[in-house]
Amino acid sequence: MNTKISAEEYTRANLRLEELINIVDDNTPLDSPLAKEFLKISDIVEEYESIHYPMEDTK
Repeated sequence: MNTKISAEEYTRANLRLEELINIVDDNTPLDSPLAKEFLKISDIVEEYESIHYPMEDTK
């Protein structure tokens, strides 16, 4: 994504993701608007967390 995601955007994305988890499932077509939104919001959450909460390498 390469964009700066604010804490507020991250919070909104998490709230929307919680809503979508109850709607989008394995039977939802990937080309449906809700599935596309789910994937986009998941990307936002993942990017923010990779910057602010990086996983430590335990090797």
